[in-house]
Formats: sequence, structure tokens, C-alpha cells
Amino acid sequence: KILTEIFILALFAVRRHLLMSFGGLESFGHAAFFGVGAYAAAMISVGFGLTMPVAIVASILAAGIAAVVIGWFCTRLSGVYFAFLTLAFAQILWSVSIQWVEFTGGDNGILGLRVPQWMAGARAFYYLALFVSVAALMLLRQIILAPFGYALRASRDSAMRAAATGINVRRQQWAAFIVAGMFAGLAGGLTAFLRGQAFPNDISISTSVDSLVMVLLGGLQTMTGPIVGAAAYHILQTQLMLNFQETWRL
Repeated sequence: KILTEIFILALFAVRRHLLMSFGGLESFGHAAFFGVGAYAAAMISVGFGLTMPVAIVASILAAGIAAVVIGWFCTRLSGVYFAFLTLAFAQILWSVSIQWVEFTGGDNGILGLRVPQWMAGARAFYYLALFVSVAALMLLRQIILAPFGYALRASRDSAMRAAATGINVRRQQWAAFIVAGMFAGLAGGLTAFLRGQAFPNDISISTSVDSLVMVLLGGLQTMTGPIVGAAAYHILQTQLMLNFQETWRL
């Protein structure tokens, strides 16, 4: 289960890695799309009784739609203004998840997600998380090496020079924002099924901070950074929890 959580966290960190490292965009509301994906999967699975694959696809689409709307506003800004606007949208979604009790369950969240019988074992879910994480990193590599990736990096290095060469900087950043949001939504959907629940904490500031720490631990200059950072963060978090429990016993 620990490795499964690490792979899903790495998938979550891929989104921020794409924006920070290659897009030059620092988002403080990274958890918004993770939470949207988790809630979408929970609602589709529990509310409509549909299967896990359908719920996972719904989590990707829901996060993508949210990224389209939020990104349209956020990519009009840059620097600290961009960062805090993403945080504002994340806090709005967090407030909705808390207060719209009839739809989201409020503080109780949405419980009762169940994986299919063929995915019931821990090993099966581990292989699913491994496959999805590797596929996400391969897709990230293709994005980086594609013309879109080079245009995105040009926009990061100098927006004015990129625009002078004919690159639509805002459109490139918006597209990257959408792709990154879909990555986070996929991670949120998988996390919801792994835990069997979706909570407002999935959209909280602390979750966004977690992703930032993972990316910084893994490094911005390498594509394997998300996995390394997720593993290091999970180990540090587990060790701190064990130390706290040991101290509390004493």
C-alpha cells in the first residue's frame, strides 16, 4: 500500500512539476483539481452506482473542465498574481465542499467507494497505480519533447520574445494548465478509490503545500522528480508520524 500511495502522489506531483518546471507557473491552488477529481469519482461511484473505470474517466473530465474555467481567468495574470488567484479558486471550491452538504456531504465527505472485484486485492491496485504513474511520466516526456513543450519553455523564459516569434503565450499556458489539471484529477480519482472516500481536505491548502514539497524534494530539472519527491515526502511524513506517536506514548 505504501508504494501504491507513492505512485499516486507522484502522479499528483506531475501536475505541479509540469507547470513550475516547464511553464514557469507557480500555482498555490494545486489541490483544487485533485479534490475535484476525488469528488467526481465519489459521486459517480456512490451516487450513480457506476463502475470504477467510468468514475476515473469522470474524475479526469471533471478536473479538465474545472481547469478550463479556472485557467481562463488565471492565465491572464502572471507571477504572484497568478499564484494567489489559483489559491482563491481553490478556497472557493473548498468552501463549496464544506457548505454544500446535500451534494458533497459537508465535513463527512462522501464514503463508500468500492473497487471492482478484480481490483479488490492490494497487489492489483498497486499495479494499476504503477502503470498509470509510468504512463503519466511518459506522456510528460512526450509533452516536453513536442513542439508544444518547446513553445511552453520559450514562454517561460521570455514571454515577450516568445510572442514576437508568433507563439500565443497565453494559449500555451492555458493548455498546460488544462493538461496539468487532468493529471491532478486522475490522481484524485485514484486516491478516492484507494481510501474509499473523498473529503474536503483533498482541496485544502495543506494538500497544495504537500505537492509543492514533493516537487522541491524531487527537483525541477528531472522528469523523475515527481516520483523521487513523492517517495521522499511519504517516507518523511511516515517517520514524523511514528516519532510523534512514540513521543505521545512516552
